[in-house]
Order: sequence, then structure tokens, then C-alpha cells
Amino acid sequence: MKLTRRPAEDADKAFVQDANRAAYEDVVVRQFGQWDEAFHEYHFNKKWEDATFEIVESRSGPVGALWTTDEGDHLWLREVFLLPVFQGQGIGTALIRQELAKARRFKKPLRLRVLRENRALSLYERLGFSVCGETETHFLMEAV
Repeated sequence: MKLTRRPAEDADKAFVQDANRAAYEDVVVRQFGQWDEAFHEYHFNKKWEDATFEIVESRSGPVGALWTTDEGDHLWLREVFLLPVFQGQGIGTALIRQELAKARRFKKPLRLRVLRENRALSLYERLGFSVCGETETHFLMEAV
């Protein structure tokens, strides 16, 4: 599947918010017991103001979103999520490999955090990330 990435625009906000919920609601419910709509809407709106999301598209339209930042000594993969219908097709793997290649070009590690109950943990490990720290709710991971 051919994918393209483009900067998100204001018109993409509803898609990104819906895709975020579709991708994360299940893991959030597994880990925390419920999806608190008001909490997530508040935090998404705050994140949207600060983020520089990229929209990931196939020929059929948007499939997900990605947000990375350069933190000086490392790159931070802040968000990567796909609509559930596009998960398990290698798209997430391809996106993460692109970010790993970018980190190598800049000679910086790529870091991320993942909810403890997120099944993507095994994907990150398979792609060379290792746990370098943890919080009560997340694993902190890094690939060099």
C-alpha cells in the first residue's frame, strides 16, 4: 500500500480526533477501566494546539496520523496511530521504520512512551526499541 504524509491542517482536526479515539479507546478502557470523553477531549484539544501532526494517507484517503518532535539530544515519537481497519497491515511498522531512519540520519536516538496495556509494545520491541524507564502507566522506550 502506497502511503503519503502531509502536514495536518485545521480541516483535519476532526479526523485526527476520531482516529485517535478509534485507535486508543480499547487500550485506555483495558488499562483504566473507562474512556472519559470530557478528559480526552480536553487533552486532545490542548495537544492539537501544540502538535505538528502529519496525516498519513493511502490512495483511499486518510488512514492515521503521526507526530514527532526534535528534542535536541533525541527525536520523540509522540503519537502514531491508525484507524483500526488499517492496523495489522504493516503500515505502523513502515511509519516507525521511517522515523528510525530519520533518527539515524540525525545520529540521535528515537524515544517514545507507550501505555502498559498497549499491544504495540511488542511491535516496538520487534523494531529495536527497549524499555529505558517506566511510569505507573507507561513504558518509556528508546531505539539507538
